[in-house]
Amino acid sequence: MEFPRWALPVAAVLTTSGVFLTACGQEPAGTLNSGAGSRQSPAADPSDDPSDPPPAQPATLEAADVERIGRVVTDKEGRTLYRFDKDTARPPASNCTDQACAEAWPPVMTGQGQIEVKGVDENLVGKVRRPDGAWQVTLGGWPLYRFAQDDGPGDVKGQGKSNAWFAAAPDGKKATAPQQAQPDRNEGGGDRWAGWTVVKVRQDPQLGPIVTDGKGRVMYRFDKDRPKTTTCFGACKKAWPVVTFTNWKKLKVEGVDRDLVDFIERRDDGSCQLTINGWPMYYYAEDEQPGDATGQGAQNVWWVVSPQGKKITTDAGGGYGGGY
Repeated sequence: MEFPRWALPVAAVLTTSGVFLTACGQEPAGTLNSGAGSRQSPAADPSDDPSDPPPAQPATLEAADVERIGRVVTDKEGRTLYRFDKDTARPPASNCTDQACAEAWPPVMTGQGQIEVKGVDENLVGKVRRPDGAWQVTLGGWPLYRFAQDDGPGDVKGQGKSNAWFAAAPDGKKATAPQQAQPDRNEGGGDRWAGWTVVKVRQDPQLGPIVTDGKGRVMYRFDKDRPKTTTCFGACKKAWPVVTFTNWKKLKVEGVDRDLVDFIERRDDGSCQLTINGWPMYYYAEDEQPGDATGQGAQNVWWVVSPQGKKITTDAGGGYGGGY
C-alpha cells in the first residue's frame, strides 16, 4: 500500500496497520465521517518541480511544561509550537501561506527523513506539502508553527492571538491552562480505565436499559442536534457538558453495538465528542451522582439514550415510553 505524499506518516507501523490519522487518534481504514478522517488529493511529486527549495533538516517535536499553560509541544530549542484555527486537519492544510503570515508565524518545516519525537505520540505526527513545495510538520493533522515574537524557550506570547492561534498540546489539541482543564468524566471505574472512553448500559428501574459511561454517569441526546452535528455551544455546553471521545485504541463498549459508536470534532474548540448512532452525547451538569437522570425530558428536548442510540421519552403523565 502506498500512502499519498501529502500525508506521509512518521511511524512505519502506519504503513502496515491500515489506519488514517485523525485529530482524535486513529480511525480504522475505509471509514470516513464528518467528525473524523483525513484525505486529500495527492500532490505532484516534488521531484517534478525544479524550483523546489533545498531539503529541510528533520524536525524534532518535544513535550514540555510551560507556566500558565501546562503541557505543550516545542521544537528541539524549546520554542513553543502553535496551531491555527483557520487551518484544517482533515485534510491537513495550511491557510497561513502568504508572506506576512508566514513571517509572523514561521511554519515548522522538515525534510524527507523521519521526524524525531520526545514525549509526543509519533502516530499523530505527519507532514503536509505547502504551496511552495516544502513540507510542513503536522500534529493530529494540524500544521505546526512558531511565533516570531517568542524570544526563547518557555515563551507563549502567541497563545490566543487573534483568538485563532494556540499552543499545541502533545495530543494535537489546543493547550489549555491546568486550572481550566475539565475532569475526565469518561474514566471507567477505577484506575484501570483512566483516560478511556467507556460506554456501558445499565438497567434503570423506570427508564429501562440506558447508556452511561464507565462511572455510571447517564448520557443524553438533544433534539435540536442532527446526526453527526452538534448545536449545543456556549451556555448550553456548560449546562450539558459533552461526552468526550479519546481514541479508537482507548474505547471500551459494553451493551452497545460497537458499530454505532463514533465521534465528531466540534467546531467551537476542536474537541472530539462521542456519538451513538450518529447522535452527539452529553452529560447533565446537575446530575450529582452516578445513575442520576434529572435531565430527562428537560425542555422537552433532552432525553436519555437507549442502547440503539434512540431517545427514551416520558409521557405527560410521568410514564416512560420506548425509544424511537
